[in-house]
Amino acid sequence: MSDSSAGLPVLLAALRKLWWVVVIGGVLGAAGSLGYSSLQTPLYTATSSLHFSITQGSSATDLNQGASYTQSQMLSYAQLVEGSLVLQPVIDELDLGTTPSELSRSISVSIPRDTSTMKITATATDPQRAADLAAASSEHLIEVLDEEGSKTADGSPSVTVAIYDEAVPPRYQSSPDKTRDAFLGGVIGGMVGIATALLIALLDTRVRNEEILVEAGGDPVLGVVSKAPLLQARTLAVALEPLSRTAEDFHRIRSALTYANVSSRVRVLLVTAGMPGEGKSTISVNLAMTLAGLRHSVLLIDADLRRPRVHFHAGIDGSVGLTNVLLEQVSLDVATHSVSGTTLDVLPSGEIPPNPAEILTSHRMEELIAAVSSKYDYVIIDTPPTLSVADANLLAPIADGVLLVVDATKTRRAALAESMKTLEMGGARILGTVLNRARPVRRRDSYYAES
Repeated sequence: MSDSSAGLPVLLAALRKLWWVVVIGGVLGAAGSLGYSSLQTPLYTATSSLHFSITQGSSATDLNQGASYTQSQMLSYAQLVEGSLVLQPVIDELDLGTTPSELSRSISVSIPRDTSTMKITATATDPQRAADLAAASSEHLIEVLDEEGSKTADGSPSVTVAIYDEAVPPRYQSSPDKTRDAFLGGVIGGMVGIATALLIALLDTRVRNEEILVEAGGDPVLGVVSKAPLLQARTLAVALEPLSRTAEDFHRIRSALTYANVSSRVRVLLVTAGMPGEGKSTISVNLAMTLAGLRHSVLLIDADLRRPRVHFHAGIDGSVGLTNVLLEQVSLDVATHSVSGTTLDVLPSGEIPPNPAEILTSHRMEELIAAVSSKYDYVIIDTPPTLSVADANLLAPIADGVLLVVDATKTRRAALAESMKTLEMGGARILGTVLNRARPVRRRDSYYAES
């Protein structure tokens, strides 16, 4: 019950997102059916209607019995229409190069229930030919009944047949019905489009939105960061546009961290992701700037000693930094860069060492974190992805909490589960997750300048 209720919103969301698949399916289905119908040979139908009655008897009883008798014989009369006794004279009259058996496929007979009437319908590729076939079939049926049917005492036919609705050439083709075929093709194409959209949704295991992240991760979602050009440009987005929607997203994350601090103070925050390219450095830099915006003293450490990115976002020189401090080549004050006009300091990665894991797990690293955590209100450590290398797991014990970044455009549910399991096995305290690059929520009114 819970699985179906949880999956229904996902499927509905898939239809809203992939509506164009349904539309394209309907359009292609309608166009394909219309094209196929246009290639078919047009067929025309003409109908001749006949009425059968008994000629003998004048009393009401006789007439009633005669009507019952006529109705009981209607099926026999219908078989005559489709037999050679009627169709061979039709072939001879119209000079048709065919046989009664083949011609019978173009003739259909219908008898309305509880009536003494018959409808003879002929189908042909020419309107006039269809009318001629229906008319000739009706006339020769009357001739056969007059000659071969039962007779009265005076030798006249006991059954009188009258044509009350003569066949006329139709104005429009009966088959193929292009309008109907296009409609049915559109319906079928639309259904295929719906099935395709739902299949894509079922096969797409990416963590697309906050609801899926809650369901897949289990840990609290501390915030959602929407796609924004400034974030993609690797800049301090919250500093460049402090009134933007992006800035508001990071303010919400900062507020969520405040509630996470209720049980125990979080001064050292480790930021990581499952796989490369999920935006952990972007989140680290802008979260640090957001905390500094409240006049907190913040130190951002780039502990990704394999593919450092923090210095690009901060616009500083990253050649001297954490590695040099740990190797005691320079002091912390020399390696640290202060962001002008803020309370944010940045410690870049420095030179990339041949043994990153050994340096990060050294006693000197523990001493450094202990020293800076007593000096700054917040220390944010940007670390490599958990599923690529073990650096984040090795650093987790010296941090007060871990923030896991999830990319809405690429993170799979299985990778998210594996990342969280890896961190928990390493002794990490996972404070929650942040969904990055989420689809922006459209509002009728905008309170923020779009970034």
